[in-house]
Amino acid sequence: MTTATYGVKYIGSKNTLIPQITESIQKRFGNQPTLRVIDTMTGTTRVAQAFRAQGWSVQSTDLSWASEAYAEAFLRRTAESGARIPQLIAELNAVVPVSDWITQTYCDVSGATGGNVKMWSKANGQKADAIRNRIAEWKAQSRINRHEEMILVACLIFALDRVDNSVGIQQAYLKQWAARTANPLQLVDLPFGSGSGSATHTVANCLTHPYEAADIAYLDPPYSSHSYSTYYHIWDSITRWDKPAVSLTTNRRIDRVSGSAEFDAEMVSPWNSKVRALEACITLIRRLPVTYVLVSYNDESLIPVDTLMKALGDEFGAGAVQKQEIPYKRNIMSQIGNAAVGNAERGEEATTTNKELLIWVKKC
Repeated sequence: MTTATYGVKYIGSKNTLIPQITESIQKRFGNQPTLRVIDTMTGTTRVAQAFRAQGWSVQSTDLSWASEAYAEAFLRRTAESGARIPQLIAELNAVVPVSDWITQTYCDVSGATGGNVKMWSKANGQKADAIRNRIAEWKAQSRINRHEEMILVACLIFALDRVDNSVGIQQAYLKQWAARTANPLQLVDLPFGSGSGSATHTVANCLTHPYEAADIAYLDPPYSSHSYSTYYHIWDSITRWDKPAVSLTTNRRIDRVSGSAEFDAEMVSPWNSKVRALEACITLIRRLPVTYVLVSYNDESLIPVDTLMKALGDEFGAGAVQKQEIPYKRNIMSQIGNAAVGNAERGEEATTTNKELLIWVKKC
């Protein structure tokens, strides 16, 4: 067990900001061991992991299917519930490799509309295919339950993340093989938290999910027009293991391709829209069953900070809104240049720092 947090490469990670986030909450609530927190867009669950380490109870949600695997592995696992995981991992590491959906879709193959997709070596893709198929077989045979299945899927995702050939998003694969891709895929067990608070997770839209009453809600909305559902589509596919058809030069799952007949509009986030983001933020804060809301924000967001602060003040009262500015090193995509990421992010911008904001809203 550990109080550290864990996550795959993720552009929205708040890993380095966790001390400021937890400290800000502790200053407002003191060392309250029974604090109840809602994490509305949990992502890889890093912040929720930190909340659990404090002993706080957490309700987490996210549209991402992979977030369920992370939540089961890091938020809900206990020594008892994961007792069989080490032995199951040993069996999975011994499976015979087979070429299936991962190998045939992301391992040095042609993109659906041209180009070359080099996300993993064929050897690692074949090992991953065999492992994921075996996990699915065990679940179908009732040898493992859903909780164990998701823990094992999380272990596989982390193993693949360690040997991938991307810059951290799954629509920007490197043209040349990164050194780490030569390492053999190997599942290892994942640490899990020791917090005493309870944890629940639901794959759901935070704008409609019926949360239970809590003390505080934490919001970490997307900051740009780029959709996380397209940035991390492979992790979602591996979690669901539906082996979908793919499109574009990056072999994105077809239901994440705008304009396709199979496009899933339910995965579209209003926070990726300059027109809809502000209304969505106010609507979410208004409907959450809490007294306090902590918003993690960024001075390069689609909605300018001043615009958001004014809207929050108009809705909840100017005296109910406070902000804290934190100098912050920008995400890796903005630092490594266009040669690696194409048009996927703002690689052309020269600045390497921005400001993260913690915005407190007292609703009543």
